[in-house]
Order: sequence, then structure tokens, then C-alpha cells
Amino acid sequence: MKLKSLTLTLLTVCIAAVSAPKSAEAASLTVVADGLSNPRGIGFDSTGNLYVTESGSGGDGKDGRCIPSPSAGYIPLCAGQNGSLLKIAQDGTKTNIISDLTSLALSPSGEQAAGPADIKFDSLGNAYLLTGLAGDPTNRDTVLKSPDLGKLYKVDLSTGGLTTLADFAAYETAFNPDGTDLISNPYAFAIKGETAYMVDGGGNTIYSVGLDGSGINKVAAFPQKTIDRSKLEYPDLGPDVDPSALPVTQQSVPTGIAIAPDGSLTVSEYTYFPYPEGEARIFSVDPNTLQSNVIADGFTQLTGVAYDPDGNLYALQHINTSEWKEIQQGGIITGDISGSLIKIATDGTRETIWSGDGLEAASGITYGPDGNLYIANRARLAGTGQVIKIDPRVTTVPEPTSAMGLIVAGALGATSMLKRKRSKELVKAETV
Repeated sequence: MKLKSLTLTLLTVCIAAVSAPKSAEAASLTVVADGLSNPRGIGFDSTGNLYVTESGSGGDGKDGRCIPSPSAGYIPLCAGQNGSLLKIAQDGTKTNIISDLTSLALSPSGEQAAGPADIKFDSLGNAYLLTGLAGDPTNRDTVLKSPDLGKLYKVDLSTGGLTTLADFAAYETAFNPDGTDLISNPYAFAIKGETAYMVDGGGNTIYSVGLDGSGINKVAAFPQKTIDRSKLEYPDLGPDVDPSALPVTQQSVPTGIAIAPDGSLTVSEYTYFPYPEGEARIFSVDPNTLQSNVIADGFTQLTGVAYDPDGNLYALQHINTSEWKEIQQGGIITGDISGSLIKIATDGTRETIWSGDGLEAASGITYGPDGNLYIANRARLAGTGQVIKIDPRVTTVPEPTSAMGLIVAGALGATSMLKRKRSKELVKAETV
């Protein structure tokens, strides 16, 4: 049974030893857009317009386009045509560029949707769209009748036309690169030169794709992690499930990706059910070989990473505790869904920029041309999702670093001289 909360479409984040309310008071949070359904990836074009993908709210199941969720107790995931790509101009004007893409969400709540997952631009201004899946890819074209899921597209923003560049669901079906259960959920991507790098939270993999139409070039699986059973907490799984018999080897569930100042790839992970607190990692990935190594650890359910012009890394936590403690199967919120934004300086020092106080169940983070961090907030919820911005340019109180912080200092500090000269150039950090 694959219990990945949204390899599937969403996630949560937290640092085990991180809490700094004074830091949160120093920063500022502003709502840019609200009333969204499962907002996910955010990107900026060369003129400063913001684009956000909405994974939508799924369908009602009356047409039979449903599959059991691999992460939410096999509650139905049903398809509908309400996924979208939204443009927000600098004056706040909102325009739906595409509004009829497939959305696959829990029924009837419409939560934890998979659909339009991320949006990015290359150095020439071309737009690219990623769609998720969050299920068994063999059902995509048959039961779900949704062939647009699980793919990377080039987008014509003037017409809404899509040109397929890669079919990750088909690749997972044919090859299952990580060797575990057959699940695909393309979640986020970044662009470097003529190549897109995509992380699949369902397949536990990273792909490189040629933007010239050459398709998938390379794929690699992220390493699993064995966790002592004493560190694993479980919800009540019913009388027929003995937690002591469940596996202790954790799948990675990668969720966020950014281009580091030295040109390497930085990837965050969510972790596998039961989403143990303090066990999520951040990887550095070689863009040529796709080989990965851990550069930071001690997080919980990470959902995104981004860099500022000084080479500081920001990690986004979806919820500050294991998600099953705060959200029931089916998407019903029963507790505190506060998340956190953590800054990791080039010397490995960690600071909490914001925690709770409006930052809730977030996923997807991008550094904007104005120096703010833009985040898809309430990203697993239908109808109440938001785009928010947080100004990270504040003085905060340093927090304890883990042993891995020394690795971060080496990995990030060596590239600190590659500081960007202008904030706007960082918007292209995922595209050049």
C-alpha cells in the first residue's frame, strides 16, 4: 500500500528543532491572491507577471473517472476538467490562460488534487507547464480518461496550446525506475539552459528532459532511508494493521527543486508515511549524472526550495507536524496546519523566517523580482488556496544547526562568490 501524502499532491514541512516566534514577527506576509483551488507552482515571466498553477478540485465521480488514492486510505480520487493556469499581472489583474485541464482530487472534498503542478520560463521567455498524476499511471488513459496528466509541456500563452515534451507517467509504467510500487506524481521542475529537471514525488525520481524536443534524457532514483522503528509514530490504522509490521525503510518523495548558485540542483523531500518529524532531507544533485548527496537534514515534510541573490537557501515546510496528526483521511482538517519558512545561510546557519500566522499547508516557493518569496499557500485545499509573499530581508535570530549544517556550509559557501548582481536575475535562476 502506497501511503505517500500526495506524492500526491501536497505536503508538509517542519524542522524538528526550529521555532522562532520573534523571527516571524519581524518578517511580513501579504496575500497576493485567494480563492484558489489547490495552487501549486509559481513562476514569473521576464516582465514581472506572476503565473500560478491550480491543480483544481477534481470531479464528482458520476462519470466513473475515479481511482483509489494511494495515500488517503484509498478514498476515491476523481477526475474533472477544472485545472488551470492563472496569470496575475503587476497591477493585480487576473487572467485564466488555460482553464480546462484535468484535475484529480479526493471526492467529495476536492482536496489534495493533482493536475497543473508547476510553471517555469526559459531564458528566451518560453513557458513550460508540468502536470501531476498522484496514482497508478496504468489507469491514466483508461479509467481516468485523462491523457494530459503526468507530462511536461511547452505552452503557447497566447492560445493556451500545449506541446508534449515528456510523458513521465508512461515512463514510470514501462520502467518503474525506483523499483517500488507503480506510482507517478510529477511535482516540480526547474530549467537550466536547454534542459528541464523534474522531480516525481510518486516515482521517487528526478528526470532530465531536453527542451528541444529530444524527450527524456536521464532518470535517477533518490536513495531510501532506514529509520529506527522507535522514531516512527503511526495513527490508528485499524484492528487489522500492526504498525510494528510496517516497513522502516522510507521512500524519499521529492517535492521541490531549484538551481543552486554553482549550477547544481537542490532538491527537497517530503518523506514517506507516517512522515516522521525531523527526518526529511535536502539533496544536491549533479545535473550531468543526476547523482545525489545529502547537504542538509532534520526537516519535516518539505515542499519546496528557493535561493536568493546572496546564495541563501529557503526551505518550505507544509505543516509543522506529521500531517496525519492535523488532517484526517479525506482531507478534513482537525488540527493546526501551520507551516514554516526556514532560511539556510551559506555557512549552514538556520533561521526561521516565518512560522504559522497565516502560513498554512504551503507548497511551491519562488524568489520574485521584487525580492520577496512567493508561496502557494493552503496548497492542498479547494477554494481557499492563496498566493502569498513573504519579505525575507529581515534580521532574525540564528538557530541551532544540525551536523549536516557543516555540509551545507561547504556546499553553499563555496558558491557564495557567485552572488547575483540584481534580484531580477534570480527569477531566471531556474531558467538559465
